[in-house]
Amino acid sequence: MAIDPICGMTVDPATAAGSHDHQGQRFYFCGLSCLERFKADPERALQPRPTGSAAKPTTRRPLPMMQPAPVVPEAVAAIDPVCGMTVQPSTAAGSYEFQGKTYYFCATSCLTKFRTDPLHYLTPLEQRTPRVMPVPSGGVVEYICPMDPEVLETKPGACRICGMALEPKVVSLEDERNPELEDMTRRFWICLGPSLLVMLLAMADMIPGLSLPRAFTGSTRNWVQWLLATPVVLWGGWPFFQRGWTSMVNRAPNMFTLIAIGTGAAYGYSTVATVAPTLLPSSFRLHDGSIAVYFEAAAMITVLVLLGQVLELKARSQTSSAIRSLLRLAPKTARLIRPDGQEEDVPLEHIQVGQL
Repeated sequence: MAIDPICGMTVDPATAAGSHDHQGQRFYFCGLSCLERFKADPERALQPRPTGSAAKPTTRRPLPMMQPAPVVPEAVAAIDPVCGMTVQPSTAAGSYEFQGKTYYFCATSCLTKFRTDPLHYLTPLEQRTPRVMPVPSGGVVEYICPMDPEVLETKPGACRICGMALEPKVVSLEDERNPELEDMTRRFWICLGPSLLVMLLAMADMIPGLSLPRAFTGSTRNWVQWLLATPVVLWGGWPFFQRGWTSMVNRAPNMFTLIAIGTGAAYGYSTVATVAPTLLPSSFRLHDGSIAVYFEAAAMITVLVLLGQVLELKARSQTSSAIRSLLRLAPKTARLIRPDGQEEDVPLEHIQVGQL
């Protein structure tokens, strides 16, 4: 093996890019460029290269990424009193001075927690008492739609896109009341009886063996149906009219838009036919002089939609209850390994990031 006198690489004579004889000695080169440089000035190439302190200083500056990173003494590093992480003061997310000492934090969230109660986080872990974090000023419960998660509200109600009832974003471990389910259930049971009576009056002529007294024929029957259907449609179906209107205002038609239009049209037309039949053409009249009405359609649609809402809300409530049951299975304590190797069961709220 030979040494390239220009670059210092080890070269195999059998595979060398070139060779040159000088003063009775043959030199081998790794590339033609080294060969040409040697031919141009052999004496300079063969001069011994300075090493150590005798080396000629170079004017070239190394690239930043080739320079070693500055070593930061361990003493400069600080400990975040909230999460226990090691923090460099120069890169800390924030600092806070308390009782003449400056504390550094890995994140602004840790800084905010420390400001609320510095003594709590400066107390040794084993001596801390459980504490309840206060709700931040202006903090409210957020509600989301199960079908449209982008809908986020600060109070319960209906989704402005699909009309479904909103639910809390964070599941609580407590068994809370469901006002929406209670309201829909109450409306359903109150409206069920009048709706069945309206259906019976409207379909009496089609039921074999059932005949109504003469007092309940013609316009009289229409007035009775109007009295029974009005509270069902206007009170029982009021939430659907509200959601239908909201959907049209937000230009997001949904199921409640169709329900509001359908029941509203049936009830509105039937009311005009009952209260002011002379406003309608004579071709609308039946053989007994009355006008056909559709109170039973408006009332039964309202009741069936109420029943659907009750079943849906019950299913969602059972799902939330199952999630709460799973959350209750989470352990309340954790086993902490002390620096001396001893193990101790402590409440989860006392555990900090980085502890074993």
